[in-house]
Amino acid sequence: MSTTQTSHEPSPDELVHAANERGHHPGEIADETHGPDDHGEADGHDDHAHRDEHLGPVDVRAWGALALGVGAGLLVALCLVITTVMLKAPTPAA
Repeated sequence: MSTTQTSHEPSPDELVHAANERGHHPGEIADETHGPDDHGEADGHDDHAHRDEHLGPVDVRAWGALALGVGAGLLVALCLVITTVMLKAPTPAA
């Protein structure tokens, strides 16, 4: 089971922080630049990375479908090149 939170409900930790702190901090609003002291250098605090989340297993069927689709597309492109460039109609002799 994944530990990734899928809802938009605030976590208990976020509720405690919201109750204890007032105002907003630099970097909390989308496209706002981070403050000079808000770059995750503190121990156990990182604004962007999620160290506790691990990558899941490779979806072999999905990657296989991608490879099959790319191969089919390349085959269609090759057929178009063959029919338009390589198989020119012979010019009639005058």
